[in-house]
Amino acid sequence: MKALIIIDMLNDFVTGVLANEKKAIEIIPVIQRTINYARNRLDWLVIYANDAHHADDREIDIWGKHAMEGAWGAEVVDALAPIGSEREIISPKRFYSAFDDTVLEDVFRQYGVTEVVLTGQHTNCCVRHTAYGAFTRGYNITVLSDAVCVFPGVDHGAALDYLKTFYGAKIITSTELGMLLK
Repeated sequence: MKALIIIDMLNDFVTGVLANEKKAIEIIPVIQRTINYARNRLDWLVIYANDAHHADDREIDIWGKHAMEGAWGAEVVDALAPIGSEREIISPKRFYSAFDDTVLEDVFRQYGVTEVVLTGQHTNCCVRHTAYGAFTRGYNITVLSDAVCVFPGVDHGAALDYLKTFYGAKIITSTELGMLLK
């Protein structure tokens, strides 16, 4: 079983208080196609790993208030919104990694997940920490290079190289995953 993890494709990270609008909007169509690809396969889960912060979370001290639990900013952008299917899991997170203090590992055990496919924001932060969580738990890691992005000024290639070098992540494009890009 594979798990597609969509990381922090939230209103606050696309057009809100920590907007990465240009780069995030560029990857939305690729993530849409990837979600559709995964939904049409019985051996895939679709995971939404979303910041859902509380006022006292440590990240708030660093980044300011963003993606506050229950607020518009913590909702997945409409173009990628969950549809409520059985193999679609919403996993709120309060740290960078999709694994820290979440139910994700239990869900993966229940479904027999052996590989994660990472998409979303930000390659050098939340994607990186999620890859580390997957690595330490023994999951195979694939990162879709055309479905992740960084803030302007961050070296995206270096962030991808880090994932490949330190976590053995397979870096491929969505086309290589086998999708028709229409």
